[in-house]
Amino acid sequence: MCVDVCSAEKTGSYSEKGTRIQIDKDEARGTFYPLICEQCREHPCVDTCPVQAICYDAELSIFRVDAESCSGCRACERVCPYKGIFVSDGVALKCDLCGGEPRCVKICYPGALRYVDVSKEAILADLEHKLTKLKKIRDDTHGQGDRI
Repeated sequence: MCVDVCSAEKTGSYSEKGTRIQIDKDEARGTFYPLICEQCREHPCVDTCPVQAICYDAELSIFRVDAESCSGCRACERVCPYKGIFVSDGVALKCDLCGGEPRCVKICYPGALRYVDVSKEAILADLEHKLTKLKKIRDDTHGQGDRI
């Protein structure tokens, strides 16, 4: 559902190509993990981009992709520890929070997606969730999980 809502918001149609969310599924375990930008403190995608297409948006306090500048080289995709940025049709895609009101969060009935405050307290409270997700992603990197 979140993939559909995201693609509809970004492209006006329901398509996996236009979404800024991917789902890592492990059917054997019955688990599904959203792969979205986690707004890393170190932001390796920004540091590795050869054309500086990933820029800080002070209004939303996030990093965004400038599609006009993006060369589609996939450098950002390779360094993202959360698999939260990916290239589709020659342009890097990542969550931009829909301008501050992410539609995917509003429709996520299992609560897998959350829009959290970035205060120190909120970050510390969310850290355990992110570490668990990162461990799962790293474990699945060896071919156990599939992207949809």
